[in-house]
Amino acid sequence: MKISNKISIVKDWAYGSIHLGNNVVCDGKTKDNTNVAVFSHAHQDHIHNDLIADAYNKDKRVLMSELTRQLCSTFMLVNLEYDYNLRVLNSNETESFDGFSVKLIESKHILGASQIEINDDKIGMMGYSGDFGEDIDDYIDVDLLVMDSSYSGEHNNRKWSMEDAMEALVDDIKQNLGKKDINLIADAGLLQKILHNLDIWDEHPNVIGTKKEKGWCKVYEKAMYSQPNNIFLKGSEEERQLKFQEESIFTIGHSRSVLGDVPKGLTYLVKNIGIENETPINEVSPNVKRVGVSSHATGRKVIEYVEKVKPEFVLTDSSRNQSNAEKLSKLIREELGIPSISSEEHQKI
Repeated sequence: MKISNKISIVKDWAYGSIHLGNNVVCDGKTKDNTNVAVFSHAHQDHIHNDLIADAYNKDKRVLMSELTRQLCSTFMLVNLEYDYNLRVLNSNETESFDGFSVKLIESKHILGASQIEINDDKIGMMGYSGDFGEDIDDYIDVDLLVMDSSYSGEHNNRKWSMEDAMEALVDDIKQNLGKKDINLIADAGLLQKILHNLDIWDEHPNVIGTKKEKGWCKVYEKAMYSQPNNIFLKGSEEERQLKFQEESIFTIGHSRSVLGDVPKGLTYLVKNIGIENETPINEVSPNVKRVGVSSHATGRKVIEYVEKVKPEFVLTDSSRNQSNAEKLSKLIREELGIPSISSEEHQKI
């Protein structure tokens, strides 16, 4: 099998830094000889305040989409309003440097999420899929591909679609709305998509959340997503008044920690671990329902992505999911006949 050493993943922070040639690192820490740090999206397993600060301190260029910048500005301390080294790109826009260029293409994962395409004068076309969703319709054009491995690409027997799951969740919440307290927990971005699909905010304008949920909802609202009219912060006087005035309270969170140890009412835990279940909504207890919804492409959609890109070599990302990276690289080799290896195995060579 022909293996390329032009692309690599180095686990030098909590997750892996993705190196595309010598000039570019994606979603990670810059080396001394790295010129540009590119960030694919605003989830914290791909971007961190310290990574950007480190790049600034080393006088490296930092690239991301405008929506990623806006979302990160809601929870990061580093300057994302203006810095000499910060470059913000629109989808399908190219930034040129000495000897290479960087292009971001929408990945349909969350707002601002991007695939990253590098055209290097010496090495050629390289890219990183980033996290991508099932509705992706525009692809990077690369020969060397680093592939997200959130899912293994294995066939699943699920008899329902993500659209079915979203519809079922929205209907279930509406049936219980006003009867009891509602707690909705989902990953950042996915939560805002669910709130958009609920579209109940004229009749039920108020929810409880933290500064991060409030910030993300504002960015999504500006992007024409239907979001709650008022998000009162947990522990605030507004929250106390709301609990006194209203019979049922709607609380939103990007993690369960928002709720405390024993939350009141009905809790919806929206997690991708439930996507293989017989039905999209499963009752864990009388007051907790687990819902299988993901903003990632799953099953055959993962393999279809590789088919569309048509790379000559694929490196799967073990730093964020080692087991799935190994399964995915094997599937790419066996089904598509494309040389592929996980980053864990790649480091051993």
